[in-house]
Amino acid sequence: MTSGYSQLQSLPDIHVPLIGNRWAVGIFFLVHIVFGSFTMGTIFLSPTYQLVGRSRGDPRYRRYARSLAEVNIRIFSLGATFAGFAVIFLTALYPRFFIPLIEMFFWPFLVAFVIWVPAIGALYLYVHQWDALEARHPRLHLSLGYYTAAFEHVFLVMIVGIDSYLLTPGGGHGLSAFLNQSYFPELGHRFTGNVSWASFFIAGVSAVRASAARDGVERAYQDWATRASMVVGFTTLLVQVVLGFVFAEAVKQASPGAFTYSVSGPFAWLWLVQGLLLAVLIVGSNVYFQQTRPTVAGRQMTWAVVALSIAAVAPAPLYPHGLFWVRYVVLAISVVTSLAHFLAWRRQDGAQADRELARAPRTTMALVAASALTIFLLMGIIRTTARGEFTVYGKQTEAQSGGLYNPPPGHYP
Repeated sequence: MTSGYSQLQSLPDIHVPLIGNRWAVGIFFLVHIVFGSFTMGTIFLSPTYQLVGRSRGDPRYRRYARSLAEVNIRIFSLGATFAGFAVIFLTALYPRFFIPLIEMFFWPFLVAFVIWVPAIGALYLYVHQWDALEARHPRLHLSLGYYTAAFEHVFLVMIVGIDSYLLTPGGGHGLSAFLNQSYFPELGHRFTGNVSWASFFIAGVSAVRASAARDGVERAYQDWATRASMVVGFTTLLVQVVLGFVFAEAVKQASPGAFTYSVSGPFAWLWLVQGLLLAVLIVGSNVYFQQTRPTVAGRQMTWAVVALSIAAVAPAPLYPHGLFWVRYVVLAISVVTSLAHFLAWRRQDGAQADRELARAPRTTMALVAASALTIFLLMGIIRTTARGEFTVYGKQTEAQSGGLYNPPPGHYP
């Protein structure tokens, strides 16, 4: 036993060639997060669209709801597979970081993974027994959809506690470490972000399918799905922008060094890219409003948002010293103007909403969808690079995280 353990201790650290250990882990996590966050973002929408369709007697909502549920059950295994790879890489490449982290947050980790058992069971029944349960027990069927969503978001609640700790660990332990200073802002930001980017992405896919459809009925449905998804994506984007500011301020207060490194260090350019992509989402939404239901006021508001977005993403040196806060004011005005445009767009003649769209708004929405996916991935990268050389900011460096985990005597009973 002693000889075997000595041999383990002498094993060299593992280093992934070319891309390095951090990117090896990060790539698997990013791919996993794409599938997992899409499910998180749409799992509540499926029963909600089903409920709205039932109250309005509109079969389009039912089709939309069922399609979302079927897509979620198909992509779940892909997300889980990449999550498994990510955990294997973390355990092998950063054992001195990951094993103590599991020990510290054992119960949140356990709850996060055990909760998938009832979640998957509810999702399978919700999807595969759709026709039978909807016909005989409609309330039970709808409840299964919401149970699935609630179970899945228990996972989000647990994982955000661990993820936020890595950036703003503070000095707490136990519950205070889990409910750290950036926990609630990040939780709200990620929840709305999941719904927003997933809805924008669905809108883009629907727009492409509408352009490719040869059947007029199918084309009309895809145009409707584009509008419906776009509305959800846009409204949650506005909330996400506000919560993103709150999240950034929480990080600034709890880990000022990490915040300064992120916005002024070697990866500060990522914030400019994020600002540009956010401008594409906001401007693109306004352009879509104007293209689908054009008005004179809508044109003016669209150009105003374009001008404001350019000012909001201007490089920091263009803002006088001490007036960087003006950028946030400009962004806020852009958001309010976009909201006013959206409300005016919604109030227009309902009959106009169901007319067939031209190619231009479909192209706009496809561009917005690509930008939504890109900015979602970029946010995760910014959050990670903000830690700099640390795996747990201010507590453990990346260099200290490799090598065989060797607990002190008496650590385990």
